[in-house]
Amino acid sequence: MPLDLTTNSGPIDQDNPKIADVLKDLQGNILNGHGRDHAAHIFIAFDKPNQIENVKKWIARLDVTSAKAQLDGTERYKREKVDAGLFTHFALSTSGYARLGIPVNKIPTGANPQKRTAPFYANSFQEGMKNRASVLLDPPTSNWESEFQNSIDAVLLLANDDPAELIAQEIKILEQLKDIATVRTIERGLTLRRKFDTADTTNPSNEFGVVVEHFGYADGVSQPIFLKKQYEREKSLKGTRFWEPAAPLKLVLIPDPNGKTADVSFGSFLVFRKLEQNVQGFKTAEAKLGESLGLPRELAGAMAVGRYEDGSPIVLQPGDGAWANTNKPAIPNDFNYQGDKLGLTCPFHAHIRKSNPRLESVKADGPFAKSKEEELGHRIARRGITYGGPLSSSDNLDDLPTNGVGLLFMCYQSDIWEQFEFIQRFWCNNPNFLEPGISGGTNPNYDKTGLDAVIGQKLGEQADPVINEAPKPPKNWPSQWGKSTVRPEIPDENQFGQFVTLKGGEYFFSPSISFLKNLSGSSPSK
Repeated sequence: MPLDLTTNSGPIDQDNPKIADVLKDLQGNILNGHGRDHAAHIFIAFDKPNQIENVKKWIARLDVTSAKAQLDGTERYKREKVDAGLFTHFALSTSGYARLGIPVNKIPTGANPQKRTAPFYANSFQEGMKNRASVLLDPPTSNWESEFQNSIDAVLLLANDDPAELIAQEIKILEQLKDIATVRTIERGLTLRRKFDTADTTNPSNEFGVVVEHFGYADGVSQPIFLKKQYEREKSLKGTRFWEPAAPLKLVLIPDPNGKTADVSFGSFLVFRKLEQNVQGFKTAEAKLGESLGLPRELAGAMAVGRYEDGSPIVLQPGDGAWANTNKPAIPNDFNYQGDKLGLTCPFHAHIRKSNPRLESVKADGPFAKSKEEELGHRIARRGITYGGPLSSSDNLDDLPTNGVGLLFMCYQSDIWEQFEFIQRFWCNNPNFLEPGISGGTNPNYDKTGLDAVIGQKLGEQADPVINEAPKPPKNWPSQWGKSTVRPEIPDENQFGQFVTLKGGEYFFSPSISFLKNLSGSSPSK
């Protein structure tokens, strides 16, 4: 049965046979993360002379995992504990489409839900990440890892819980590609987990630990939800009174212009960014801030992130973040910032407040979002995985890594400009988001919000051409949880907003499976 994105308003029933054809033609990982702990991301250039037809045949033979196969495998694992095995996902850059001979009018374009116009709005996918560096305040591409400096036409994602099987499949793929394409690089990811003293006994994943990133914080805690089963679970465990995680499919899907039919074949734009984390620098900054304010390191870190390391939101509780002490059944996600309009419990520059303001930016006559729908339309579906080795757990700051570890950040959306780029540019990098303006000027200490304390980017004195102001590290911090803000004296090298560095990446589109299978003239998979 066809899917109409204009009438879909929320999560879908994955077991509804009327939507089976859509899920069979949609690649996995878009509506829900693939869930495997080991991943290999193979970046490919179709640059071998006279090999495009062979490349098309190779793509058509790929056993890409459909959304339906992925979701069915997850349900089987819940029932029978049977491992779903290898997961495969394939995406093309705009140069990849061109090399395959796809006409320009058939290369996917962003949904542009707000009907914006140039030069303010741009078709970011067709321009490519390198050409968007100036507005994102990314490091110059000459500073990227060399493997990402050359053109990349496609990325093949392989994931498996069995690392030996994953390596065997990777070797097989490399053998298939050696004469027809160039492998630029392979980025390998490994899910990191940590066990916290949390009372989240209702979460099955807690048996194995909470997924974290290299700074040691719970990752992927709050996501838009596209599936009814996930939504009902979230609602029953955590509630949806103050924050509604349900999302319409148009947030991540657009009709694939090259698919079987416009109402069955869909795809999604994929942003990939390799983000290196300076763990030593970040943890030292936590310690310096804590010392300056006379607060525990855990509380200082939570002020920067917006959550304690176990995932509990700082806006709900002071202290060291030991959510188990509150005797609650699950780490909450049902909260907003209406009770903290001055930024005295969760600073305005805290990562989760900057990157997901939970309707705080909505103001009919304001500069950021005129309506609830407009702000919620900026959300992305995050699907990253850590790289570079195990979690660093040393209490000695000098033993922590300064490079070589980080996050293979990935996200899906229906419009890169309106979603990923908007969040990075106009929220995280914007020195005036969320303050001044939100509190009506009643907190004079907040002269500037500054960068997102975790992922904000600055490039010397360069300014975003729209914002026309160079961002600075955040300076205003609550003197204590819930108390007035101060500007502690902290050395420049220990200021937040400078410990995550882009090492390379690209914009891709994850097309329908019918398009991939028909590249060589074969029939779509069933």
